[in-house]
Amino acid sequence: MLLSALLLTSCSNDYSYKEQIAIENNNHENNKKENTTQIEINNEEVTQIEENDYIYVEKVEELEENEHIDLLAIGDVLVHEPVYKSGIQSDETLNYDHFFYNIQEDLDEAEIKIVNQENVLAASHYGYSSYPCFNAPEEVGEAEAKAGFNVILHATNHTMDKGEKAVYKTMEFWNNYPEIAVLGINEKEEDQNNIYIYNQNGFKVALLNYTYGTNGIPLPSDKPYLVNLMDKERITNDVKLAKEQADIVVVLPHWGTEYQHTPDSFQKEYAQLLSDLGVDLVIGTHPHVLENIEVITNDEGHQMLVYYSLGNYVSGQTKKDRVVGGLAKVSIEKDYKTNECYITEYELDPIVTQQGEYTAYKLEDYTDELASQNRIKYREGCSNFSVEYINDLCSEILGDDFSKSEQKVKVRLR
Repeated sequence: MLLSALLLTSCSNDYSYKEQIAIENNNHENNKKENTTQIEINNEEVTQIEENDYIYVEKVEELEENEHIDLLAIGDVLVHEPVYKSGIQSDETLNYDHFFYNIQEDLDEAEIKIVNQENVLAASHYGYSSYPCFNAPEEVGEAEAKAGFNVILHATNHTMDKGEKAVYKTMEFWNNYPEIAVLGINEKEEDQNNIYIYNQNGFKVALLNYTYGTNGIPLPSDKPYLVNLMDKERITNDVKLAKEQADIVVVLPHWGTEYQHTPDSFQKEYAQLLSDLGVDLVIGTHPHVLENIEVITNDEGHQMLVYYSLGNYVSGQTKKDRVVGGLAKVSIEKDYKTNECYITEYELDPIVTQQGEYTAYKLEDYTDELASQNRIKYREGCSNFSVEYINDLCSEILGDDFSKSEQKVKVRLR
């Protein structure tokens, strides 16, 4: 009974990791022995060790059954002239916090937050410029950091628009934010060979970013590592290395045919390669319009989720389907008991670029009043722009998984 009382006392809130309890043992002094048993205190497994005249109660550390990560991604931040001008303040400074006001709650709920930064950020050095050779203000990056994005994609067809020096200035800017992973561009060759891995309590997610090309502007002959280009051998090697180091592999390609709502043969070819390699998740950018979502199962039964294109997040483009993009949400888990890692659920919230404000709204928050104020409505061929038009477009692109009543895709896989 004395032993029971002592053990119950050890269950108080100030119970320590290793607690030694002295016990009088007059009756068994000649019977000293070591005996280890498992008991339970406060629903936690502990180890009881009897040795000589002492009992040690040692807590056994157990990991949670599941570790959960929510990943969020948005499409292209494409800084055309009206987008640039939307950030000019009365004192001539620049601020682009308004880009992300309407999705801040979603950002706050995710652990991995990804944005495709279409343009280099070196305007303070080489001047702002718009299409066809973009150079965006560094203040765009400041707004992304303030909103909480922690993964920035820079491998795009516009990365080399202002040459090698602007790419290095962009990296120099991001060096001010060491907590943010900048993917797709590299200061040194060894940087290109390093796989970025997000680590949450031992649950490791590898993220890789590539572009199909750089609009015909060649990479420096002595710096072929400057931008990650899509190459089957490199991707194969990178994915194999990533799988050795991480539990989940995510590939973020800049690919596809502009303004086309279905994946082209290039996307399909690379999607099959990535599936065969055992990649878990693919989120694409570049076409500037929304494309469909697909789950591909390879010959080994492994499932890979593909968002072919998230379209634009914010831009100055002048066609109504180019102001409809997507916000991807993917829930992934690791079961520490089985060591199995998998996607449990995926979503796509259509988003609408509100031209004039140059911010974006989730479709579920969008109204016909907002649609009537969107400058896109006054472009040629866009007079029927409305919530109904957006719903019909999303239904056509996303198929039966898109719910017009909920105005989103939400699919449970496990």
